[in-house]
Amino acid sequence: MAQHTKLDLHEQINSGCQKCPRLDRRENTEDGLCTMTLSVQDGALVRCVGKWAQRKIHFLTQYLGIFASGIKVGWEGHIHYIELCSGPGRCIARDTGTEMDGSPLAVLGHQTFPYLETATFLDYNPAVVQSLNARIAALGCAEKARAVEADFNDTAGLKAVLTSRAARGLALVFIDPTDCSLPFASVASIAAALQKADFIINVATRTDANRNLKPAILNGDSKARAKYIRFLGGDAFFNDSAVIRLAEQGQDTALRNHFREAYRDALRGIGYGYFAQESILNYYDLLFASRHPTGLKFWKKAQQITPDNERTFDFFTDGTAG
Repeated sequence: MAQHTKLDLHEQINSGCQKCPRLDRRENTEDGLCTMTLSVQDGALVRCVGKWAQRKIHFLTQYLGIFASGIKVGWEGHIHYIELCSGPGRCIARDTGTEMDGSPLAVLGHQTFPYLETATFLDYNPAVVQSLNARIAALGCAEKARAVEADFNDTAGLKAVLTSRAARGLALVFIDPTDCSLPFASVASIAAALQKADFIINVATRTDANRNLKPAILNGDSKARAKYIRFLGGDAFFNDSAVIRLAEQGQDTALRNHFREAYRDALRGIGYGYFAQESILNYYDLLFASRHPTGLKFWKKAQQITPDNERTFDFFTDGTAG
């Protein structure tokens, strides 16, 4: 029997939001955090986000519901959620001034959260970690959920944290950076630490890569090229004659497709062979990657629920979409 679940993001209008145009955003934010106002809910930090945020949370929580409910018996409760670049847990949509729960609080408030053994949120900003831990405590979730200060460039540090938090069982890892600066070595380190994990990776294909990929290909000395080499885990993409030709011809769509495939190739190199992708309003791609066909099966079921109303969805308690 299907259960109807309302995903409540606790939306409120934040009158302190300036609804900043793009040119003002740099002055009014720091590290993605709004410097003009704090949360109207609890007075703590809020992250400035675009109109795509709710759609992203829809796909994440829809998959979490099917993932957690579908495997809770087989893994004897050893199910973990991990989020990298988590933010403080509350955010403001800069086009409307609407404050809402971000992905961490959406996960904590999800009806399948009790199925998780641990939930770990990683961010390099200590103020962000402090705000999120306060919110976790206020929700009464501190026994199994924790925000941890961690730099995604520190592969050894990431591995140590995750080994201590999620040594046994199966994990869902959500990686949510704002650009393509996350080194692939960090993804590989997370995969090695967990052994059994599905990934949902927010890849800035249509923003960062769309603006900077072509110059990086045509200018071998650019800082952007060095960033993308770290992101892809190697320079094969930039030595591909087909890629160079596409850049020279201005074939941007085909170039982005090659970039996506190069990233999948990197994931294949660490044992991932099942992939799916969801575009987020022509800004980002949510890339799903699993080592097992069941993960892809769950993802496809999750996508049967459209985000036309991003706070409402159905799923069956046995893990099948309805």
